Amino acid sequence: MEEKILNEVYKSISQGKRAALVMVTEAVGSTPRKSGAMMGVFEDSIIGTIGGGNIEYKVIQDARELIKSEESKEFSYNLTTDDELRMNCGGSMKGFIKVFVPSPKLLICGAGHIGQKLFNIGKNLEFDIKIIDDREELKKDIPELTLGNFDEILKNEKITNNTYIVIATRGHLLDEKVLELVKNRGAKYIGIIGSKRKITNLKENLEKNSKIRDNIYAPIGLRISDGTPEEIAIEILAEILQVKNNGELVHRSLF
Repeated sequence: MEEKILNEVYKSISQGKRAALVMVTEAVGSTPRKSGAMMGVFEDSIIGTIGGGNIEYKVIQDARELIKSEESKEFSYNLTTDDELRMNCGGSMKGFIKVFVPSPKLLICGAGHIGQKLFNIGKNLEFDIKIIDDREELKKDIPELTLGNFDEILKNEKITNNTYIVIATRGHLLDEKVLELVKNRGAKYIGIIGSKRKITNLKENLEKNSKIRDNIYAPIGLRISDGTPEEIAIEILAEILQVKNNGELVHRSLF
C-alpha cells in the first residue's frame, strides 16, 4: 500500500498538482495505527489511512490548508476524551505532514539566440524547463532541444497555472500560431518577443476574435537590458520571476 500511496503523490506532482504525504512518526499506547502508517492527501481525494475517526478528519483538513499555503508541519495529539479530538483510544500519536509542490514549468517556444540564452540561464533556477523548435540544425547548439512540430508537441503538453511560456520562434506568423495553441489553457504567464509594431498588430488581431487575457505579456520582459541576447534573456526571466513571486519592482537599497 505504501508504494501505491507514494506513486499517487508522485503522479499528482508530475501533473502539476500539489499533494501532501502524511506519516505517523510515533504512536504510544492504544492508537488507531502504528508508527510508519501513511496517507496521501490531495485537493479532492485521499489514499491510505492513519486510522480514521476524528484524528484522520482533522489531519486531512490541516493537510489541505497546508497544500494551499505550501507549508509542511508536525502534528501531535493525545487520543483521550479530554483532548480536543475527544477520542477514547487512550494513547498518543505524532506525525508529519509533508507538502509537495511541483516545480514551475518554463516552456520556451523557439531555440534561436534568445531562446538558447534563456534556456541556459533558466537551467540554474528551479524550473522544469523545456525548449522546443522544429529546426533540426539547432540540435547541435542545444542538445536538450525538444525537436518536432509545434502543433504536435504543444497539444500534448501539460499546461497549468504553474506554467510560464515564452514565445520566440523564427517569425511572427509562427508566433501567432503558437499563441493560439497555448493561450486559453491556464498558463500563469505567456510572453511574446517582438517589436512594438509587431505586438500592436498581434494585439489588433487578437481583439478581433476574443478577449485578451491578463496572462499575456507583450513585448516581453522588463526594460533593463542593453539589447544583447544574454541581457534580453535576463530581463525576460526577471519579468517571469516578478509574476511568479508576486514581486515588487523596487530597489532594495537603503541609501
